[in-house]
Amino acid sequence: MESPQRGAGFLREFREFLAFLSTLWGLLGGISVFFPFSNLFSQVIPLEAYGVDDGVFNILSPPFITLVVMVVTLFVVLSTFGRRDAFKELGGHNARPQAWISMGISMTALLAYMTIHRIYGEYAYSVFKMGSDDPRKLFFEAPLLLAYTAFFSLLTRAFMLLAMLEFYRED
Repeated sequence: MESPQRGAGFLREFREFLAFLSTLWGLLGGISVFFPFSNLFSQVIPLEAYGVDDGVFNILSPPFITLVVMVVTLFVVLSTFGRRDAFKELGGHNARPQAWISMGISMTALLAYMTIHRIYGEYAYSVFKMGSDDPRKLFFEAPLLLAYTAFFSLLTRAFMLLAMLEFYRED
């Protein structure tokens, strides 16, 4: 049976989390969990199944990739918020440079994704002689998954660090 104090602690923490997400950077951090869904509306970052509009994903499906990315970015949001006490103790020391580093690495991951995607799409059959159901395609699709996940999770981390800086600066 749950104690009333534990329930009150959960409600207090939940209210603080909602207040945290109400800041500008917190809102961007919270919304960034859903950024991977943007590929349903516009193909800014190519993420299609094999045989569909230059799609390359044959073994890993785009819905699976989107699910993995959303789970990881949600973990980043909750993990960052969960470390708020350590953040407050340090006074947000190095938060802004860490956010810039996360942003830079996320852009590098996006560049890596686009490069691997292009190489895979252009040369999978002609150079590597991989047919439509070749299991070796996983050697290209796994790095694509990692780069795609790194892009969104590091972008979310940058937003969350800036949100922590903004939210706890007011306290």
